[in-house]
Amino acid sequence: MWNRIKALVWKEFLQLRRDRLTLAFTLGMPLMQLLIFGMAINYDVKHMPAVVLDESNSQESRSFVDGLVATQYFDVKARVSTEAELRTTIDRGRAQVGVWFPPDYARKIRSGQTGEVMVIVDGSSPTTASNAMATAQGVGQLRNTQLLYDRMGYGDAAHPANPIEVRIRPWYNPDLRSPTFIVPGLVGVILSMTCIMFASNAIVREKERGTLDQIMVTPVTPMELFLGKIIPVVVMAYGQMTVLFGVAHLFFKVPVAGSILLLYGMAGFFILPMLGIGILISTVAQNQAQSGQMSMLTILPFVFLSGYIFPREGMPLPFFLIGELMPLTHFVIIIRAIVLRGVGLAAFWPELLKLLALSALIWGLALKRMKRAEA
Repeated sequence: MWNRIKALVWKEFLQLRRDRLTLAFTLGMPLMQLLIFGMAINYDVKHMPAVVLDESNSQESRSFVDGLVATQYFDVKARVSTEAELRTTIDRGRAQVGVWFPPDYARKIRSGQTGEVMVIVDGSSPTTASNAMATAQGVGQLRNTQLLYDRMGYGDAAHPANPIEVRIRPWYNPDLRSPTFIVPGLVGVILSMTCIMFASNAIVREKERGTLDQIMVTPVTPMELFLGKIIPVVVMAYGQMTVLFGVAHLFFKVPVAGSILLLYGMAGFFILPMLGIGILISTVAQNQAQSGQMSMLTILPFVFLSGYIFPREGMPLPFFLIGELMPLTHFVIIIRAIVLRGVGLAAFWPELLKLLALSALIWGLALKRMKRAEA
């Protein structure tokens, strides 16, 4: 009995050795994931883009901003002159933090009263928002300590008032609820899995059945074949999206602040490149096992490097750039902009252009691979 089992085991190892692609994925994929995710994932978010509305225009306000920048958690990307400009800058995702000094900020500090500074934080990402709020409060406490030393012995020295009060205002997700942050991005992840896995099996299934060659000798063109394979997946993806948002609203109380029609329209521009990735995988894989491994290899980096869970601002530059090549990265920005901030196309049109460029690139590669297979 043991000789027969040994022979079968040896046969399986020989088969695995002959299947070089499967062997490479089995050994290389875990190592690659460990290296990539170990270096890329970082909860300590620094260099958050900030916008400053300084109506005080004083040395005191500039010192506070310098203190924020010195922590390396904030980078001042813009200075605005009105509340409307401040809101627009944050709404459009150009800044995650807004610092607002009222006109009487410096006067109150100099007269021994409490000067108020408002720190507005994009609460659509609780991790980033928590870091920003804690750092801003820390800078406020440090400035308070420095100014209190200066006040000792003057005026109301026995009970000096705190010179600065930092008021935090989280926008879009004021309670910093995790479902409000997680669920919209999760919809994008699930759509990614559906599109890639179903589309990647489309051509491979025909290969395994031996019917692909029969189809290719018919008048059917590669594009017609692709369309016939992906249209059912598109219908399935939209149905899935409808169910997911319905459940998210009923059970997790996730509101959709923006346009539903715009959300569904943008989903189409995301589904297109994801289907292209699935079709591209199906032209490379020789069987459904390889197709499944390639799909997982693709989906896991999408989850970890797209900003769905971990903030991309904390990633090393190479991994940040890799994330730019992933359609999910741009769809997460779009879906959160519509669902949480309620903004329109003007706020995220650069992400739409990136999705279109990625669609053209991915589908071009898929068609090229299919034509090569025909030859």
